[in-house]
Amino acid sequence: MKKRIIFRADGDSSTGLGHLYRLFGLVEVLKDSFDFVFVTKASSTFSVIPKSYTTHFIPEHIDFKDEVTWLSQSYNPNDHIIIADGYQFNSTYQKQIKDKGYTLVYIDDLASEHMFADLVINHSPYLIEKHYKKEPYTKLALGTRYALLRPGFLKEAKLERNIKSIDSAFVCFGGADPFNLTYKAVTALLELNRFKKISVVLGGAYKFNEILELKNTHPLKIDLYKNLSENELIKVMKDCNFAIVPASTILFEICCIKMPVLSGFYVENQINLFKGFSHLDAIHGCGDFRTKDKHDFKELIEFSLKEKGVLRQIESQSKLFDGRNGKRLLGLINQFNISLRKATLKDMTMIFDWSNEEVVRQNSYNSEPIKIENHKIWFQNKLNDTRATMLIVMINEKPAGIVRFEDDGEHSTIGITISSQYRGQGLSSEILMLSSKYYFEFNDKPILAYIKEENLASKRAFEKSGYKFFKSKPIKGIHSFIYKLDKPNV
Repeated sequence: MKKRIIFRADGDSSTGLGHLYRLFGLVEVLKDSFDFVFVTKASSTFSVIPKSYTTHFIPEHIDFKDEVTWLSQSYNPNDHIIIADGYQFNSTYQKQIKDKGYTLVYIDDLASEHMFADLVINHSPYLIEKHYKKEPYTKLALGTRYALLRPGFLKEAKLERNIKSIDSAFVCFGGADPFNLTYKAVTALLELNRFKKISVVLGGAYKFNEILELKNTHPLKIDLYKNLSENELIKVMKDCNFAIVPASTILFEICCIKMPVLSGFYVENQINLFKGFSHLDAIHGCGDFRTKDKHDFKELIEFSLKEKGVLRQIESQSKLFDGRNGKRLLGLINQFNISLRKATLKDMTMIFDWSNEEVVRQNSYNSEPIKIENHKIWFQNKLNDTRATMLIVMINEKPAGIVRFEDDGEHSTIGITISSQYRGQGLSSEILMLSSKYYFEFNDKPILAYIKEENLASKRAFEKSGYKFFKSKPIKGIHSFIYKLDKPNV
């Protein structure tokens, strides 16, 4: 059954807009693959939600304790995946959602609740699995490999950057900046002659007027921006070569652009991010921003711009973000929508196209291109062969690959091909587990997988899906690993 996504987050001037903006990043990654609706409270700052999103506001008369019931009455749990970002979605809420039958993905910061979600994403480079209390079925996606970044920033992350001088600063303290840290940072920068331009991005919930007075006093030096699009924000960042930002989503984005950063925290959910980035030397850390005045900022800025520290930061940022997060995140959601069906004659051309993809031929023991006339004969024979099982992998009701089992007497041999559209999403192990489970419903013989020694990605996928190393053996003169999976004892 094709699934639809419910994105669930709130944000306003008092709570900040971080959860909204972070979830926007995931929407941009998933919107071309899934139908979706963005669900938020009526009190949220709706002006920041992109107009292209289908948005559903929770009626004001619905209390939070009644929200799960309202959701289940509005959206069929069998047809929807909920992706929630916010501290209010605690253990009680998660359990209620699961009891209704939804698939639940929770975007986390704190690792403080017992997790009932099917998947928890936390992109902090600090947290690891031992920090979590969770259900046995709950999967964790931890670290910057799963950072919720918009496509433009993922593209920038793949590019190298060479900073020759530091004379232009970027300042942004999020949607609300409740402690007016923007003003402190800008006044400190104004006292440093090296900075010729200061670009200040104000959030949608920013309410202070002092920064406007500074702009009027220094009209040529300070540029103020608000409500920037993704591409506009990237351009402003790329025009800068130094940044002052908190350890929040904006820090991830700055690190994709790559520049020296002075960063800290001013709310609890930023502390783990701050610890992770500081430990990895991706930022110059200043601790709790709330304790700093203008003079502290000035000293910290000067100290953070020592040459060795600058180079170390940019190198670390490049390692943290490889630009492939989008595929990983898409794979995390696609794993909940995998199904199998028997191959039919109508699949012949599609499988021919998959089999002739360059990467597939490289990993095959016969790397020569396949001729269509030979494929037709082979495919028809396999359909009629009682010893062969060919399963089409479906992802959200779309064909995504094929798994083939061949009975060789004492065992069966498995082969897997994934369409280029779904390759790189980390789905192989899930597909292997599902298809192997299907195989053992009808067979008792063990499964053998033959893997070229240099094909490390396949090796990892089979290991992750439960296959064990059996032996090494040359196959057609090629050094190979053989992995084995026995039928589990029930």
